[in-house]
Amino acid sequence: MKIILLDKIQRLGEIGDVVEVNSGYARNFLIPQKKAAFASEKNISEVEARKDELAAISEDVFTNAQARGKDIEGSQCEILVPVTEEGALYGSVGTREISEAFSNMDVQIDKSEVQLPDGPIKETGDHNISISVHPEVSVEVLVKVSPE
Repeated sequence: MKIILLDKIQRLGEIGDVVEVNSGYARNFLIPQKKAAFASEKNISEVEARKDELAAISEDVFTNAQARGKDIEGSQCEILVPVTEEGALYGSVGTREISEAFSNMDVQIDKSEVQLPDGPIKETGDHNISISVHPEVSVEVLVKVSPE
């Protein structure tokens, strides 16, 4: 499906680019999130006319994300979990637990922003976690997983 981008999308394109994507990705994510529109002649001409305005909005969002990233960067939290006698965790620590631990410390991090490329944490200790506040802004935080 051909769409025109209304926002900069990482690994897809810049504002005003006409790209081909899967129809489900376009209909279920990009268009409802107002990140893209169907690539009709009318929409293409409208986006070209509003390109500077859309770029300014995108730059504001990026600037706010950078400021928020600086506030979050270097933060740390401790999560207490039940462990076996051998020290293994019962279950694991996922994005929801990390998000809740930071929220309890008045650092607002959405669970969708927590990046766990190796899956949930399954051992105690200190873990450096990446928080993606914007597709172009990621910061590191420290999560300490300790036995109860």
